[in-house]
Amino acid sequence: MRQFDLEKLEYTKVKERIKEFCKSKATLQFVDSLKPKTSKEEVIQELELSREFFSIAQELVIYPFEDIRESLKKSTIKDAYLSVDELINILRVLKLIKDIRKEFGAYVKNLPQLQKFMRKLYQFSNLENIIEASIDMRGFVKDSSSVELSQIRTRKRAIEKEIHTRLESIISQPDLGNYLSDKLITYRNGRYTIPVKTSYLRKFVGIVHGTSSSGYTTYLEPQSVVELNNQLVDLKHKEEEEIRRVLKRITSYIGSDANKLMESFETLVRIDYLKALYSFSLLIDAKFPKVGEKILLRKVRHPLLVLIKGDVTPIDIDFQDKKGIILTGPNTGGKTVALKSLGLCVCMFQSGMPIPADESSTLPIFSNLYVDIGDEQSIEQSLSTFSAHVANISQFLRDADSDTLVLIDELGAGTDPTEGSALGVGILEYLRNKNAWVFATTHHTPIKLYAVNNDYYLTATVSFNKETLQPLYSIVYGSVGESMAFEVAKRFGMPDEVIQIAKSKLPAEATEYAQARESLTLYIQEYQQKLREVEELKQELQKLKAQEEKILFHMEKQKEESIKAIIKSTQEHMESILADIDKAISSAKERQRLKNLVKEKKKEIQQLLEEEQIKVGDWVEFMGSVGRVIEIKDGKASVVMGNIKVYTELSQLKKTEKIPKPEEKLTLEVRGGIPMEINLTGLSIEEALYKLDFFLEESYKTGNKSVKIIHGTGELKKIIQDYLSNSKYVVFYRSAYPKEGGSGASIVYLRKD
Repeated sequence: MRQFDLEKLEYTKVKERIKEFCKSKATLQFVDSLKPKTSKEEVIQELELSREFFSIAQELVIYPFEDIRESLKKSTIKDAYLSVDELINILRVLKLIKDIRKEFGAYVKNLPQLQKFMRKLYQFSNLENIIEASIDMRGFVKDSSSVELSQIRTRKRAIEKEIHTRLESIISQPDLGNYLSDKLITYRNGRYTIPVKTSYLRKFVGIVHGTSSSGYTTYLEPQSVVELNNQLVDLKHKEEEEIRRVLKRITSYIGSDANKLMESFETLVRIDYLKALYSFSLLIDAKFPKVGEKILLRKVRHPLLVLIKGDVTPIDIDFQDKKGIILTGPNTGGKTVALKSLGLCVCMFQSGMPIPADESSTLPIFSNLYVDIGDEQSIEQSLSTFSAHVANISQFLRDADSDTLVLIDELGAGTDPTEGSALGVGILEYLRNKNAWVFATTHHTPIKLYAVNNDYYLTATVSFNKETLQPLYSIVYGSVGESMAFEVAKRFGMPDEVIQIAKSKLPAEATEYAQARESLTLYIQEYQQKLREVEELKQELQKLKAQEEKILFHMEKQKEESIKAIIKSTQEHMESILADIDKAISSAKERQRLKNLVKEKKKEIQQLLEEEQIKVGDWVEFMGSVGRVIEIKDGKASVVMGNIKVYTELSQLKKTEKIPKPEEKLTLEVRGGIPMEINLTGLSIEEALYKLDFFLEESYKTGNKSVKIIHGTGELKKIIQDYLSNSKYVVFYRSAYPKEGGSGASIVYLRKD
């Protein structure tokens, strides 16, 4: 597609708004490079990837990251080495990739496109460990990165300590106080010095390393530390050389994995873009239409108008069984907006983006999209507005085909109406012969009449209130609109005498044509209104039917699962009964004892069938004590009783309403709303779970999206996270990043109804 057409449709402005949500300069460059795809397979693949990503995008957190591509290229050059900052940037990218793999891992199993995409996010655990072992995130190479560096720095620190000791002994001498500018140790030209008053410089023996700007102070290296400073300088050179050797070693590891790293980074950039696209789509309430064989946009709105105005009246753009629409009606009626909405939505759709339209909409995939819109007057080329439009249309007409969409605003305008109309009809007939898709607007009656009598084009008009002269922002299909020149002229102060004279000059057929057109328009409007009502009722019925089927499915599934559970439990009890019966028969002769045993087991089965199902969070009784269930797995439950955690069979537990009352100190005070975090450290397990349950429930009720739980790194952490895994209020949780509190805290994302 031509850049000219994309600019006219303001495709670049959409990309600029998406860029506001990107976390990396590399992603900004990726967005700049975006263009609509023209291959049907590629478009479908991109749309499916975006749709799958959107289904889990809310759970993903992406923090800012640097563009490491140049560093990766540099790492492949022999004897090159990356700086500490470059290595830190790479390490942060590796950690972000690991976090994304971890957060997406549980979701991508049933998302084929995203699963295929995520395979390009490789694991670099060894490389991450190598960098972390040698590079401190504060920006320096660690002593532990090599034995030699550790020895050099140990020696260096010892010499620095000796230098400081000697210099401090000098500046602390009482009789030298008047000779010094200040009693402190200074550092000049890589050597430790003391500040001496220039006028007393002869009192000292040493090497001068410069003076202050005023000349009052001279920085002197006393003779007693010259040799030590020499050793220190030598050690610093050795330290720098050893640091370079360490950096080269790490860089070589990165270079060996550069190809995979580059592929993973490019994938990370795409993920950042998809997350930005998701955030943008929420602003415009965008949906994914289907790829189809016809143009049908239901309740479509211009994406940029939605961002500017917020509340934009949606329209329907429906080509029905035609390949062309000729849209008529007065100025300011929304014709150009409708044309631009179609064009921009096509560009976004073929870029894998959702659009602000109902998801029942359909769009074909176009190999070309050509636009002629706006004032194209060119002073540089000495072209008039009309000439510029003709030059533009001439460029793309010969390339039009059955997969081309042509958008022309004000067809036939800018020249003599008679000749302009004839030329407009010629263009439409040419595009018809090319079997191209066409959406054009016009005011010229001959072009309207051509479209009415042509089975290739569908006529339509924008609705307009004749009383208020305000657009209604809807399209009436099968009708021809009027330009309403007289009504508009009258509203803007044109004398009635002028308007009456103008009307008298109209041919008689024009008045009859206007009356017939008005009657037809009213009929079509009424018909389309009824049609819309029927369509809305149909959609509502389909939704209700889908909901009913979903409810029935879940009911049947629950019923089936309950029956299976009861049968399994009953079978286990029957096996136990048979074992007891065998034992009873072998050890006793009395018939009565056997009867009593069967009777007792019947009661046990009856209790089992009537027993309520125990769930996570329920209070239960076990061996005379009351506790709370925090986990259920394979027919067994973990129960917390005070500071004791018990793991036992579900059959050993009994649901109870005897909920222990918490002590007064467990009351969670809430002033001014629920806080975004809670500290559970120092509490008993029971106290912590009580506070946690209350905190999650209240946070969920108040609509908090996420909260922070501080639990420390001990046993309480595991119990809290087990409880979070089964809480009905929690979508998922993760360990906090270092800047959020580290492994001693968890970030919890709450369910939204």
